[in-house]
Amino acid sequence: MIVLDLSSSERPETNRRCLEASFRNTGRQPDCKPIPEGVAMVDIQTKPADRRFGPFARLRAALSAAVVLLAAGSVPGGGAYAAEIKDAPRWTKGSDFSSLSDWNLKAEQIVPHGVNPLHYPITPGHKHALERPDHPDGKYRKETTVLNTTEDFDVRGIGKFKTAVVQEEEYLDGVLTERTLKWLALDKVTNNVHSFGEVSWEIENGKLSFTGTWRVGDPDGDGVAEPGLLMPGTFKVGERYIYAGGRSAAYGGAENMEEGLQVTVPAGTFKGCVRVREQGLIDLKDINDKIWCPEVGLVSDTSDGKLVVSNALPSSSPASNVSSIGKLRDKPAKHKSAAAKVSIADAKKIALQRTPGKVTDVTIEKKRGKNVYVVEIQTGGGEVDVFVDTQTGEVVGTD
Repeated sequence: MIVLDLSSSERPETNRRCLEASFRNTGRQPDCKPIPEGVAMVDIQTKPADRRFGPFARLRAALSAAVVLLAAGSVPGGGAYAAEIKDAPRWTKGSDFSSLSDWNLKAEQIVPHGVNPLHYPITPGHKHALERPDHPDGKYRKETTVLNTTEDFDVRGIGKFKTAVVQEEEYLDGVLTERTLKWLALDKVTNNVHSFGEVSWEIENGKLSFTGTWRVGDPDGDGVAEPGLLMPGTFKVGERYIYAGGRSAAYGGAENMEEGLQVTVPAGTFKGCVRVREQGLIDLKDINDKIWCPEVGLVSDTSDGKLVVSNALPSSSPASNVSSIGKLRDKPAKHKSAAAKVSIADAKKIALQRTPGKVTDVTIEKKRGKNVYVVEIQTGGGEVDVFVDTQTGEVVGTD
């Protein structure tokens, strides 16, 4: 077991109020505490050499035999995991998965930064991006950055500890649409990567709108939110575990499905990979497969796409260049929607012809790559959203 522990006292601390205020007001990485020189922030270019010394370099050497890296785009494929998962849920209850009571988490074992062999490095300055050109809402890109901040927790039954702060920014057709801060940490005894919550905002025309949060230790229904397990330190096919423990906001379980896979994505070809299926426990139809590979972590996600760049890759790989991360945010495109040719009244009629019931709400959103009316209809079997093209009146999908 190798864990890179960067939890020394010189690491800056931050808090939710500072983070939320800074992102809401400026949309940029906050300067809540002094920033040590040479450590990358979300808007500071990482020096490649900074990541490659010490225990991480030894980990790279140990795993090199299990990973094959080829030039980006040199091998076609990866299509086996490109579609949405339509399978019936394999499990339906939280009790079907291991959870906090099974993990023996203690504060003295939790460190904010480190390396799990199958997860991306949780070290300040790590960056990677996934893209999904065939996303139903448009060309999709998710950029992930491990920020140079920590978050303080004090949870009954666990104690006081710090987590890393990981930023995810989502783009559709080059427009920044959502920002999420996730709180992750490692158990240095088991090398498990755990999630401790998140806070997210939607972004429209450059303005942030708070959309939700869950946080371990906070009230959650009849109890309190609990940690999730994102990647075990030792991968065993068949094991199941809660990956998000916010029962009222983000609640789901994961199952280890396969190991020993070879996968090709735009960033290269990788061996020794594993497949994990994530199953929503609030919405049982929310099922997602993720492929994780040694050293680089997530390379394929049926929801978010495939890895295109990561600075966890050797500098000899073209896909190690992460200079594109943040460029779309720094120069946001103006999203101009054509005036609707179909009236709201006509959209309702069209939607009701497809799905009889009672219309409860109508909004305009971008779905299936088009501006559509989302007509919410209450039926005898539950709520259905019908997507009506604002220009043609065509029904382009339902949910």
